[in-house]
Amino acid sequence: MTSRRVIVHIGAQKTGSTSLHRFLSRNRDALASRIDVRVPVKGSLTREVGRTATLYSMQPARHKDSLVALIQQLKADLVGGETVCIVSHENIAGAMMGRGDVRELFPCVQEIIHLFNTHLAPIVPEYVLYTREMASWKRSVHNQAVKSDGYVGTLETFLKETTDSRDWQDVRQSLEASVGAQRVRVFAVEDETTPERPGRQLLRFAGMTDAEIDALEPLAGRSNQSLNSGALEFMRQLNELALEQPARKKLAELIKDNQSLFADGVTPPREA
Repeated sequence: MTSRRVIVHIGAQKTGSTSLHRFLSRNRDALASRIDVRVPVKGSLTREVGRTATLYSMQPARHKDSLVALIQQLKADLVGGETVCIVSHENIAGAMMGRGDVRELFPCVQEIIHLFNTHLAPIVPEYVLYTREMASWKRSVHNQAVKSDGYVGTLETFLKETTDSRDWQDVRQSLEASVGAQRVRVFAVEDETTPERPGRQLLRFAGMTDAEIDALEPLAGRSNQSLNSGALEFMRQLNELALEQPARKKLAELIKDNQSLFADGVTPPREA
């Protein structure tokens, strides 16, 4: 048996996860004696776990074995450690609305957490979910879905498609049904009081004091910002062309890095 404390931060997307990962990585050495940081850097096991959890949420039967194998690999890495460990990936809860056919709010999160609970044993993880005011969150999710996932609908269309989706309380109840209320924490991103030191509520939950958090090196600048309205509309219409992924990825990077070129109302040329 292991008594090591493991906290799995499961998302959600568009609640500051990218900034959190940058902040934790920036302060990895300062945190090392207290917290073992596992964030989705390139080539990391955490990155593969999050990616596969997303795929599982869309095609469970096809990706279950892969996700289980990765969770078991994660357990092997964690057993024997003594410091508190934070495993953080915004996609552990599953695919974001707007990706593929997903229009529900994390419909497979209970099943995903059941797999973590089962295959991390004897480790008994705790789970943290960050939320955001739903209307604002959906606008941001639509922007991200257009930018990253090839979504072709307007914001109006997206809101209609997700009108009947469940809310954060429903997701919380799914988590608690899976592992018990005592092992679930839900924090609102609006309650994060220091944007330059994101994840304060998570770090407090991990046992750090405000003074210790304030001593960490702050971030400069924001991460993964939304496209402006002109660039977003340009990208949305490009998505309708169903370009091959390599070409689309290059164009998306160009648009993201040159948003000043796109004023409101600018649209790409239509085919005759």
